[in-house]
Amino acid sequence: MTNVRKMKKEAQNKSYSTDQELTSIILEPAGSYFFQPNDLISITRHGIFKRNLSLLAEKLSFTMNEISRVLHVSERTLQRYKDEDRLSSDISERTLMLTNLYERGVEVFENADNFTDWLRTPLPAFNNQKPIQLLDTSFGFQLILDELGRIEYGVFA
Repeated sequence: MTNVRKMKKEAQNKSYSTDQELTSIILEPAGSYFFQPNDLISITRHGIFKRNLSLLAEKLSFTMNEISRVLHVSERTLQRYKDEDRLSSDISERTLMLTNLYERGVEVFENADNFTDWLRTPLPAFNNQKPIQLLDTSFGFQLILDELGRIEYGVFA
């Protein structure tokens, strides 16, 4: 945990606002907490590159079907985008939400594999649904983030 705190402290002096930096955050979680809200709004409006979405989906071990359900877009539409194409603001926003969730999950579970396994495990806290099934709404994202907070502090429902 101290390593994450150290990374947060070091990153506070940096300005994260480019797609390259977003890529590095996906590759090494513990960075999106350092984005200022205005940066996130700007990135969302400008659109992120499809390659960042592809990288995130790979890190989460999401199938094209799963990622399209989370982003509220058809698989075919996603397939039409080239890696260097910018995604719409709606897709970019949900991708940033997913990036934040991924980062938080890796922080709590201290391992990406453990987090992705947890996403696919039916949990009593979610009425025996898998967390991945809740990612189609912003309320679902918040429920999962809340549950990660409870897990971090040892409060199990």
